[in-house]
Amino acid sequence: MYSIDERLRGLPALKDQVVVLYQSLNQPHLAIPNRKAGPAQAWVLGLRGPAGFAVFVYLFMPQSGESAVYVPSSGTVPAEQFQGEEAEALGFVESMGFIMDNLNFRGRPVEEQDQMIRSMAVFQREAPGAQSADGTPAGKPASGQHSHAGQLGKLLAAFSLCLLVSGCVDLEKARRQAQIHYELGAEQLLKDPQGAYKEALSALEYDPQSADAWHLKALTLHHAFRRLEEAQQAYTRALEFKKPFSDANVNLGNLYMDQKRYDEAIVQYQLALADVLYPTPFIAQGNMGWAHFKKGDAKQAIELLRSAVVANPRYCLGELQLGQIYEAQNEPADACKYFARYREHCPEQPDAWQRDGVCLANAGDRAGAEKSFDTCVEKAGSNADQKDLCLELKAQLLR
Repeated sequence: MYSIDERLRGLPALKDQVVVLYQSLNQPHLAIPNRKAGPAQAWVLGLRGPAGFAVFVYLFMPQSGESAVYVPSSGTVPAEQFQGEEAEALGFVESMGFIMDNLNFRGRPVEEQDQMIRSMAVFQREAPGAQSADGTPAGKPASGQHSHAGQLGKLLAAFSLCLLVSGCVDLEKARRQAQIHYELGAEQLLKDPQGAYKEALSALEYDPQSADAWHLKALTLHHAFRRLEEAQQAYTRALEFKKPFSDANVNLGNLYMDQKRYDEAIVQYQLALADVLYPTPFIAQGNMGWAHFKKGDAKQAIELLRSAVVANPRYCLGELQLGQIYEAQNEPADACKYFARYREHCPEQPDAWQRDGVCLANAGDRAGAEKSFDTCVEKAGSNADQKDLCLELKAQLLR
């Protein structure tokens, strides 16, 4: 037996939870309770949940944009009863006049499964809206193809089916668990990126829509493992689930910088700056300046970086980059000014003393240069390469 659950407008699910998927080949005219009569499409969706298996029926009315989700009175069942539930659901929709086609979801490549999850109306949290008589979305121009309403779908990859089904997942508890794993991972990000990655995955198991967990996963893939394509996908997922998410925009921009995709990086930094609540806009502004420098526009780069260090006078990276740009432009006085600020504000960075020493040596201040090079060696600690560079520069410039 099946009955409509009026709380539901769709059946968002993860592809790994889909056991079977059928779609109607025809659109019979139906009168569904509390909905405007008209042609309808049908899907039969079998899902694997934490307490067993269940088969649902989803109907969509293209002309009115309404939907109906039928849930089984039997609730979840063990695996050995699943085929019986599948047959009952097919019999139910066929009794309404639908001709059903098995889409062989499990046998399709992962890319096709992802596309089906993204595009089909059944997987949306909300019905996709009304369509005009020719099958295109109402109020929008035709594309030249008769696309079903599911192509308006938006991926909502979470099995949040708190239905009239036994064993329903406590979503609030799951989200709390996800947050705990995310916070543990965030604490480990710098000292144990592999541990942080595992915590991100655990968080996503509890809440696949956690933007913070997707962001944490992206950061580990990007900076610790250098798996840039996977990191890009994870940043993108984070941005799907949280808007605005300026930190994710900035970090995606940084990934594009690593790939020398400077124009795309600039777009991400601009999106971050458009968020008036973004707490550290000088970072996005400075990074955008560096992107312009990499593109060959030193003038725009200097303008943006100067604005960034005005906004935060202790923005060390901005001071370093201004010094590097002026150095590249063969303007040593301005380069040394910003290198000196970099050394003043970040005295624990050995390269700050290295750059200060070079500037002082070129200006004829041997005593000051020697002191800076010696401090560079001291601050380098176990960084043998940095230590050797400072000693080499001292020998070359002060001999």
